[in-house]
Amino acid sequence: MRRIALKILLCSAVMLGLPKGHAAPTAPRITDIAPILIGNSPVTLHPTGFPTVTITPFWRGNGNAWGYHLYAVTTPDVEQPDQADLVDTQNATPNGPLTDMLADSPHTGEDAIQTIHFATARVNGKPGLLLFIATRDMGPQPVPQPSAAHVRTYQLTREDGEPGTTAFTFRLLSTIASPVTTCHADIALSAATKIPFATWNDPHEPVPTCPQ
Repeated sequence: MRRIALKILLCSAVMLGLPKGHAAPTAPRITDIAPILIGNSPVTLHPTGFPTVTITPFWRGNGNAWGYHLYAVTTPDVEQPDQADLVDTQNATPNGPLTDMLADSPHTGEDAIQTIHFATARVNGKPGLLLFIATRDMGPQPVPQPSAAHVRTYQLTREDGEPGTTAFTFRLLSTIASPVTTCHADIALSAATKIPFATWNDPHEPVPTCPQ
């Protein structure tokens, strides 16, 4: 896949849950973002400094517009090579439990509420594997109606063996508000990262547009 050379300085990061009187941590400098397309089959990656990582997608059909994808991220178990260990994701809520499985909320596909994406990048000059979760802030309005949105960025991190954690975790780097009001979470993601919508998806998928 063609690497997209970008430079994103997340100086507009919204740092959540900081005590009063504490300065916000310096926002990470993220460059050279290259989206990883996840279709209907597992994708195996070899991130620098980490064991092999496999992202496995599932579809949970509901028989209505509320089906959704689940994503399991795994690494081989060091002591039992025939076993896969889950890579958890830090909860968006401060001090919340780690999340075992990632879930999106595509609704009809043209008005997605939440989308899940992975990418390689450089974080402060070093290679990293990133997870992006783009979420529309719906409130009480109907799903198709354009809304504000935010994008959470996570990085694959090696843990120190603390009880209750997995060996590797996607740790939250930043949360930024998307600069657009939109009917689709991926449009919000593209606006926040400056990466074209189709690059985050199969190029043959229709690109949704929202009423102005």
